[in-house]
Amino acid sequence: MKSSQADLFAQAGGDAGLLPKPANQLQTQDWPASLDGLSEPWRDILSNFWGSAIGQSLDLKIKARLAEGRVVYPRTPYRALALTPFDQVRVLILGQDPYHGLGQAEGLAFSVGVGQKIPPSLRNIFKEIQRDTGGAVPVGPVGPSAGSLERWASQGVLLLNTALTVEDASPASHSNWGWEVLTDTIIRALAQRSKPCAFLLWGAHAQAKAGLIESPGLQSRAHLVLKSNHPSPLSATRPPQPFIGCGHFGQVNRWLVAAKQNPIDW
Repeated sequence: MKSSQADLFAQAGGDAGLLPKPANQLQTQDWPASLDGLSEPWRDILSNFWGSAIGQSLDLKIKARLAEGRVVYPRTPYRALALTPFDQVRVLILGQDPYHGLGQAEGLAFSVGVGQKIPPSLRNIFKEIQRDTGGAVPVGPVGPSAGSLERWASQGVLLLNTALTVEDASPASHSNWGWEVLTDTIIRALAQRSKPCAFLLWGAHAQAKAGLIESPGLQSRAHLVLKSNHPSPLSATRPPQPFIGCGHFGQVNRWLVAAKQNPIDW
């Protein structure tokens, strides 16, 4: 059976019990994740969710996995919310679930931690930014933090996955556990604000959430909703809405400037 990256990490040192855990691994003592540092609207949404039956069921499932010694990522499930307070969200980019490899997931959709190789979907995102905006670097920034999108989060781009945890080497392993109820609530709360927001929905999974934004009662909010295929190499250049060539990054910035806001430095 193929070993996961976390298994290989442990085997490399002989005695796995003496090895430090991967820096992005969720530890038993870190769960439930702290709400400290989150803006009040985020804290309210999270508190209400964890007090619900679905939230309590999800909590028990994650505790059970951690007690079994399962490797769960990321260590900071609420990092996207911590870096982008509710009132400062200008753009929402919606992903599916965190990366499931050692050192990759850092709590931001499509973003990877320091020193990580840029994944194919993120590489296509950088390529489209370069094509759309004329940036000088064809595949994004360089250096050890090249794949981290924290710089976007600090400008009001909420990088939200619909599930906030995953197990090592097991994509979508925590999907449909209840996380989607929480993240649907977050999307709906942003759509119901009086402050308009740009929603970037890439791929069928993200576009399935369009009804939370485009319902008849929200048509007066003047949100910008942009849709395309997912940036994955499997779909980025295919019809009906190729990601490469979608022009979303320039369109968002023109929309922001028209609203007398600073554009995003992609």
